[in-house]
Amino acid sequence: MLQTDCRIVNTFEKDLSILNRCERQKTRCNGEFSQRERQKVRVSPRRMNSQHCMKPSFGDQKGRTASLYSLRDTDDDLPSIAKKNAFQDQPSNDSRRRKTVVVVDEEEPQLVKATELEVKLPNCKKDARIYYPSRDDPESVEICFGDIDSLAPETFLTSQIMNFYIRYLQQQASPTNRVICDCHFFNTYFYQKLKDAVSYKGSDKDALFIKFRRWWKGVNIFQKAYVLIPINEDYHWSLVIICIPDKEDESGPIILHLDSLGLHSSGSVFKNIKSYMREEWNYLNQEVAPSDLPIADKIWENVPRRIDEKTIAVPQQKNDYDCGLFVLFFMERFIEEAPERLKKKDLAMFGKQWFRPEEASGLRVKIRKLLVELFGNASEDIGGSQSSPSS
Repeated sequence: MLQTDCRIVNTFEKDLSILNRCERQKTRCNGEFSQRERQKVRVSPRRMNSQHCMKPSFGDQKGRTASLYSLRDTDDDLPSIAKKNAFQDQPSNDSRRRKTVVVVDEEEPQLVKATELEVKLPNCKKDARIYYPSRDDPESVEICFGDIDSLAPETFLTSQIMNFYIRYLQQQASPTNRVICDCHFFNTYFYQKLKDAVSYKGSDKDALFIKFRRWWKGVNIFQKAYVLIPINEDYHWSLVIICIPDKEDESGPIILHLDSLGLHSSGSVFKNIKSYMREEWNYLNQEVAPSDLPIADKIWENVPRRIDEKTIAVPQQKNDYDCGLFVLFFMERFIEEAPERLKKKDLAMFGKQWFRPEEASGLRVKIRKLLVELFGNASEDIGGSQSSPSS
């Protein structure tokens, strides 16, 4: 009888151990992918700039001039592609969740308060939307209330959130910040269009590139100090910064690549960006006099052969899902600290100790609070007819 009881106890403990392992696996997979799992689910996401902050407004897309841009389209409003070509395939968590269950070894489940979710959400519908900084801004970013879900813990940022914060950085910059006034920011959909344009082999390649130039209509990128290009490929974000030197420096442009996981091929990125710069140089060389450019004349004549490249050592993220936050923090820190024109000696500003990884990861809470406030303000403006702040 004793022997039989022992077997029953052993069997029960074995079953309990298996059950706990399964529960831990389930908990770990709730909104998070391991590196191997990310490799399995990697997909090619769809591709997606003012001094004072303005209050956003609710509305729909009626009456807007936005249209989906294709390289072969004839009528388009390029910056507004972010409003239609949404990156929707990231995993999402319930943004109203207040507590998370964590199973520790063989112990009883413990309830851990998710403090970053403690901010009360306005009582908005999932499809409620705002335009930041305002609906009247030609470069406004449209955000749906449901996009806040991608700011829940252990989730991947959508292009809408990325483009919102890029626009926010431009809006919040001090008028005395010469660097940001001399920067050009592309949105998250630009890089894929760039790749399509530079890889095109058709006989109408020149005409196609002229159409592609609408993405930066009215902007001479070689007159800017910095051009920032977020990259979204293979379920991962990284950042390119094109640095145009001072005319007195007599050196060529430098392309910097910043990647918080080292997943994107810098060689492939440099090849595409160089091809883009060569095409733009070819076009401008027929249209713009060297005296109108900040680059020394003898450098300008040989720009395609004078472009340098540098893979930058940067702080690394400690998980699989904060890459978008790191790209945004790269931008934020860079425009705060960069000189008016970068020289090679200034590359010392970067490094693995540039900032603490927790600072970048902390943007998740900051951006979420910003959006909660903006949606709350917008719902108050319409008198609660579409949504009202939660009490």
